[in-house]
Amino acid sequence: MLQIVSHTPLWVFALFAALLVFGFMQTRSRHVNKLLAYVLPIGMVALSLVGVQSSFGLKVIPIAFWATGLALVTAIGYVFCRDTRVCFDPSRNAYYLPGSWLPLIVIMAIFFIKYVVAVMLALKMDIVASPAFALALSLAYGCFSGYFAARAANLLAQARKA
Repeated sequence: MLQIVSHTPLWVFALFAALLVFGFMQTRSRHVNKLLAYVLPIGMVALSLVGVQSSFGLKVIPIAFWATGLALVTAIGYVFCRDTRVCFDPSRNAYYLPGSWLPLIVIMAIFFIKYVVAVMLALKMDIVASPAFALALSLAYGCFSGYFAARAANLLAQARKA
């Protein structure tokens, strides 16, 4: 394990620290500028798509499974799990975002899945070449992204309401 960590590029630790900071920021209620409120959802969706691309390339089936997970969880999250405490203040051009530990958990899940898969690829583990692994991982990345996309859709809806 120590050998794996010692061969990890430094930028991975910097990314981990940045994601940890963003995640901990989500645990506190705060007002966030309208444009900045979309940085985390866009970044996490992009990170998960990069996870699929770096693991399996830009192949149609893994991308389709990622998109399916993204669309499914976005729709479910937006319809059934909206945080009604989120509100938009047009005078401040900012959202009130209540604190939650869930974003930190999802951020860390995406990061650690991507890290573990990168290690598995570096070690040339046979399972990584399995079509079932590619589909399951792509779907998982998409589902995690869907959580953030649902949050962004909720923000858009609150801004339209205001």
